[in-house]
Amino acid sequence: MRQDNVRVRKSDLTREAILNAGRASFARKGFSGSSIRDITTLAEVTRGNFYYYFPDKQSLFIELGTVTYKEGMTIAESFGDGVPVREWVVRYFEYLDRHGAFVIRSVEDAPADPSFRRSVAKLQRRTAAALGDRMAKDALRPFRSSSASIGMTTMAMLERSWLLMHSTDAPVASDDVTVDAVAELIERMLGVE
Repeated sequence: MRQDNVRVRKSDLTREAILNAGRASFARKGFSGSSIRDITTLAEVTRGNFYYYFPDKQSLFIELGTVTYKEGMTIAESFGDGVPVREWVVRYFEYLDRHGAFVIRSVEDAPADPSFRRSVAKLQRRTAAALGDRMAKDALRPFRSSSASIGMTTMAMLERSWLLMHSTDAPVASDDVTVDAVAELIERMLGVE
């Protein structure tokens, strides 16, 4: 097996298949609705394969959440870096293409453990604050609201727009129209044109 002239181990492919299947299952059915059987069936691996890499469903969910958080934080922190707002919105939508269903579904249905939920909320606030801080630096006038509130509201707008854009009854003609509209709203919020 070769990929980009690098030998890929079968174990790496198996682990990646489990991660991808977990992401897909959690996105469709949520945490509580997904079983290990659902994940192994999607990944086309045995239960033994699953347990070799993950002790339980929650550890898989945590790993997927960690990857999603790190990528989301990278996107949030890239706001402004000389990247036009429209291009940044495209990058955020590409991130949602990879993780959006998991992000949206995991908010609705995550493990019930209170410490887990507090950790998730803390990471979400951290990402929102990072985005809000970056946006505040580019704003022509200071925001009256906190950075975390600005970031959270912007992320919610992006996520909801992405979700509606991918629904079968999308109220807009194309993805580009949505990207343009979101970019325009962010630019107006920042006071730039």
